[in-house]
Amino acid sequence: MEVGEPPEKSIQESEKDVLKKPVYKVKAVPKDKDKSIHSRWYWPFASGILIAEAVAIYAVFFVKLKWPVGIFVLLYGVLSGLCITAGYHRLWAHRSYKASWPLAVFLAIFGAASIQGSIIWWVQNHRLHHRYTDTERDPYNIKRGFWYAHHGWILFRRKEDELGYADMTDLHASKVVLWQYKYYFFICAFSSLILPTAFCGLVLGDWKGGFFWGAVARLVGVQQVTFCVNSVAHTFGTQPYSDEQTPRDNWFTGIITLGEGYHNFHHAFPNDYRNGVRWYDMDITKWLLYAMEQLGLASNLKRFPRNEIMKGRVAMKFKNAQKMAKRVDYGTPIEELPMFTASEFVAEVKERSKKWIVIEGFIYNVEEFIKMHPGGPKLIKGGIGKDMTNAFNGGVYNHHYSARNLMNSTMRVGKII
Repeated sequence: MEVGEPPEKSIQESEKDVLKKPVYKVKAVPKDKDKSIHSRWYWPFASGILIAEAVAIYAVFFVKLKWPVGIFVLLYGVLSGLCITAGYHRLWAHRSYKASWPLAVFLAIFGAASIQGSIIWWVQNHRLHHRYTDTERDPYNIKRGFWYAHHGWILFRRKEDELGYADMTDLHASKVVLWQYKYYFFICAFSSLILPTAFCGLVLGDWKGGFFWGAVARLVGVQQVTFCVNSVAHTFGTQPYSDEQTPRDNWFTGIITLGEGYHNFHHAFPNDYRNGVRWYDMDITKWLLYAMEQLGLASNLKRFPRNEIMKGRVAMKFKNAQKMAKRVDYGTPIEELPMFTASEFVAEVKERSKKWIVIEGFIYNVEEFIKMHPGGPKLIKGGIGKDMTNAFNGGVYNHHYSARNLMNSTMRVGKII
């Protein structure tokens, strides 16, 4: 159980208690109708998203994108995307820093510009995602398929037994969050549609381009990029900190999502204000928050201790090395090697013409290696029937690990007792 969850109540009951406050209520499909695709179709969200996507596709083919509007689309898209990453995600979902009142209001207004729901709705789903990652209670569970995690999850309501509990008490106490929730429709209409259309019309002289490109195509683009964190970042990339769940680090996703693509790190250390923890990681949001801290607009930027982060990397390197070692042939295990006395070794060489040598107490059959020896066949032939430990370890030449590994896996045949 997590802090804030009533232990004596079921998950569904706890969720209902929390949601008595003026916040978003998770919509569930009644059990007697959960087999019907029609009943699971989430009309408010699905209709709006699909209509916006259809308009954006129309704009691509039939509305000319003039370069001034194109620059505006890029800049306003980055701005609205940063308000999701820095605001919805790192400030409100994970509390990875504290924002001043002006910064919080700004993030709340322009976070709504990409129409990804209110802060309450977005954060609740994201916290459920972290708490129930890769399970049926994960809202965008990648185990249901790439398409579902990317887009399908937002089109369909979940069944009652798929709901989970997320502690939202901190957001209930936030005046900015509740203000955005109360006036979300008006804030959203202003920042997502009215402002970009009016700016492009009044300043750039292109009302049509402002609506189709500056408003609709831009918000659809930001939505699709955000969805990539749920799909691409759970499918493609590396897992340098943990492989217990599906999140992955993906530098390309990190670029297009303004830093959110370093998802394996994020799930391992969710409260860190950074996603790309290395200085060269393309985490624009991290750099923005650092700048806000320097300007006094943000404070208490949380950083996991470097030693703990390195522990995660070392543990995974060790685990991956163990996996790789299982695919390597190290030859017959030492405990399974036949044992020979010194006299038996000599007899095998003299009486049976075995091409054996001894190094550090182990017997090696060098018959097939004589012609391949880099130092020439004479050096090998001269050591047959002898203990060549000193020569092998530097008396003649100090051999590399590669030579030792080759001998142990392909030539080791016994041990001297």
